Amino acid sequence: MPDLPADAPPLDDFALARSETPLAPIIRAEIEAAGGRITFAHFMALALGHPEHGYYCRADLAWGRDGDYETSPEVHPIFGYLWARQIEECWERLDRPPVFDLVEVGAGSGAFSGAMLTWLRDRAPECFAATRATLLDGHPRRISDQRRALEIRNVEARHRLLDDWLADDEPVIGVVISNEFFDALPVHLVERRDGTLLEWHVALEDGSFTLVLGEASRSDLDAYFVELGLAPGEAARAEVNLAARDVMRQIAERVERGYVLSVDYGHEAKDLYASWRRMGTLMAFRDHSPQPDPLASPGLLDLTAHVDFTSLAAAATSAGFEAAPTVSQAEALTVLGLPEAMQAAEARAHEDVARFAAERNAASTLIDLEGLGRIRVLALAKGAALDGLRCLRSIAEAYG
Repeated sequence: MPDLPADAPPLDDFALARSETPLAPIIRAEIEAAGGRITFAHFMALALGHPEHGYYCRADLAWGRDGDYETSPEVHPIFGYLWARQIEECWERLDRPPVFDLVEVGAGSGAFSGAMLTWLRDRAPECFAATRATLLDGHPRRISDQRRALEIRNVEARHRLLDDWLADDEPVIGVVISNEFFDALPVHLVERRDGTLLEWHVALEDGSFTLVLGEASRSDLDAYFVELGLAPGEAARAEVNLAARDVMRQIAERVERGYVLSVDYGHEAKDLYASWRRMGTLMAFRDHSPQPDPLASPGLLDLTAHVDFTSLAAAATSAGFEAAPTVSQAEALTVLGLPEAMQAAEARAHEDVARFAAERNAASTLIDLEGLGRIRVLALAKGAALDGLRCLRSIAEAYG
């Protein structure tokens, strides 16, 4: 997700949303029942997660270049193949447990787990035999999509709703991995005025959605910045993702021994809440294109905001994890073996030129530092070593 352009209009200057969707009257009813306004976090939770009309729950949601949006696993299976090499190393570092959990959180299309499991089956059969794969998502429709995606690849996994899995107490020994999951959880929109942290709410104006500034809806918004020891600049807007922090803590508490690998758009807190960042990072997308108004067409827009990796790591360390400094996706995929994969692709280019061209274009897309390549990777470990973990090695270490 790109940063909000510097010349983007203030949120309260966005045109009032006039586009009617099946979800719009449901949100209006929520606002009226709440006395005239709801937090943006509540609006975002409904816009993305309403069980029938939320963006991620729609029956017609499609992934890939010709669909609603395209994440790294949909660009090319090589993304999953490279991360599978990391999964195998994690299994080795955990002393090859006979039951090795591989849990994908927010599994979307199922392409990521499908590619990882295919590589493990074909290239690391001992690890694959030990692997107990679990795909988690928030809606039965997406779970059905994932089940079909894995059936096509002739690999199997357990499929569960995320909330059900988080409420379970079965210990995990293995790896919990996610790709662009935390940046899609609902965020509170806040702004400092005269040193006081205020919050943007969604209200109605002539039947349309609009943003209004008011008191913070909960005290832990202030506490969030107190724990960080910093705050957004005066009159600067920012997002606070309390849900990401809470979900990470729950995930960390489920892991008895192993790794958590989170691949997401985001920054360390000092950069995310830097004084020069006046408008935050919230963005809306439709058909791969940025949209100016996050309140327009609820249920048809993908809403995202960059992750605060400092708070995400702190949530895990409070449950016994050790955190490594984040690295870019471009760096991680390079040291996981992308150059070697492309050399192999080039060697067989004469057999299938079209396939080679697709692989070369995919590799370029995945490590483009103006796009997917600047996604960050947060690696966490509990009862296992982080030192020298393959995805964290420098390029000099890997190729020097």
